[in-house]
Amino acid sequence: MMKKIIIIFISLFCLNAFAGEMNLWKKNVKLPKDVAQGYKNYWNFGNNYDPKTHLTPDYAFRIVNKSDGHPVRFGNQSIRFELRRGDCGVDPGGYDDCAIHNESIGMTSERHELSQDVGRSSLKGVTWNTYSIFLPDDFPRFDYEHLTLGQFHGHDPAGSQNPSFQWDINKENGAYFVLRRTACHLPENKNKSCSAWSDQNHYEDLILPNDVLGKWHDIILNVKWTTKQDGYLKQWIDGKLVYHYSGITSKPKGAKNNFQFGIYRGPTPKTPKVSTQVAYYDEIRYAQKSCEKLKLEDLGYSCADLEKQKIHIETIGVVDTETTDVVEKINIISNESSTPVMDGSYKLLWCHLKRKHKINLEERRFGVIDEVLIKDGKLSFIELNRNYMIQAENREKINFAAVDDTFFIEGNLDLDSARDTEHVIIKGSTKADNNGSYIGEGLWSENKQKTELIEVIFQPIGDDIKLLEKYCPYN
Repeated sequence: MMKKIIIIFISLFCLNAFAGEMNLWKKNVKLPKDVAQGYKNYWNFGNNYDPKTHLTPDYAFRIVNKSDGHPVRFGNQSIRFELRRGDCGVDPGGYDDCAIHNESIGMTSERHELSQDVGRSSLKGVTWNTYSIFLPDDFPRFDYEHLTLGQFHGHDPAGSQNPSFQWDINKENGAYFVLRRTACHLPENKNKSCSAWSDQNHYEDLILPNDVLGKWHDIILNVKWTTKQDGYLKQWIDGKLVYHYSGITSKPKGAKNNFQFGIYRGPTPKTPKVSTQVAYYDEIRYAQKSCEKLKLEDLGYSCADLEKQKIHIETIGVVDTETTDVVEKINIISNESSTPVMDGSYKLLWCHLKRKHKINLEERRFGVIDEVLIKDGKLSFIELNRNYMIQAENREKINFAAVDDTFFIEGNLDLDSARDTEHVIIKGSTKADNNGSYIGEGLWSENKQKTELIEVIFQPIGDDIKLLEKYCPYN
């Protein structure tokens, strides 16, 4: 009995030490029930181990208390991660985060993460996972090649190093997005270099830039793990279904899938020499088969309400709109359910965006400025200006809706002098940015070389028109 007491004491000391360093080398971390439930509770830390001493900075992560002023989603404790410049090291398997992993941009890796120990348990069958995340208002979101805050990854004896899904911060606009990389697990891509940004993979912003920081976000994930095409992943954020994928979810046969969370980023020579990030996680829950086992009522959610929600289904290479008819849905919202949350008079700026590899902004071009009135949630044009980029007759026919925290623009729009139209759904936040503007974007076309989008900015009339130049410079 005395031996067990000593082991528990040491474990708690390691998680809450303030002496400078802690020893986690080849050890499991156990999280308190106030923070994590349902898992077998064996976690591995990675990857910031000193190559010589194998010690880790004590600030890498620790359990913190509400009574000390730390953010806590539910209960009295949460887990706090902190990552500073130079926080890289070698893991027990010999992988070196400090080495350059992208020669073209000089990218290394810095990370403080906890990952489910696949030697003890793994994700298989049908699973339900939750976690809540809080990023402080001063959390740096830019100047990194990537910034990852959660992954479904795991061990693959066949050698596939790609996670199935990861959740990152968009380095261009600061949104929180999902990056699906399951195409890299397909048999035809075995033993090939598989880009995260290939046409068969997919990314999608899920939390708009203005809503990412300064609040708790509750993430709920329901996955059927399989190497076949009958798998799926559904994701709810703050009780709303925001993403539904159908297809292969697991790494190849023999692999073990797991959950990883914390802060993992790719600094480059352009990254500031001082850049410290702090992230809080709480309510890390896991259940097999049934949502009810997560006991979500104490977070304010009903499994029945979650599971009856529907959204368009994304698959490898295609978005399936037949099952939910997005066009009809937006029309119904526009006609019946739009709210007055954005009511007012605006200058409406239209811009043309071009991105490489779906996320790297290559060009932002000015289109045209209209004047619009939103009254009782309905949009009408006061002044519709002519231009060559997006024809006035197409803009005039758009549908608009403002529902809860999101506004929608839906219509058949041309782009950059092309008379051919594409069906476009533009989404943005009904929360104004620091300039008082409302910003949204939607996909117009996509191929291997580039992704083209239409961006809109609503700026209240009466504000300085020059503010619009900050978003989209005039030609």
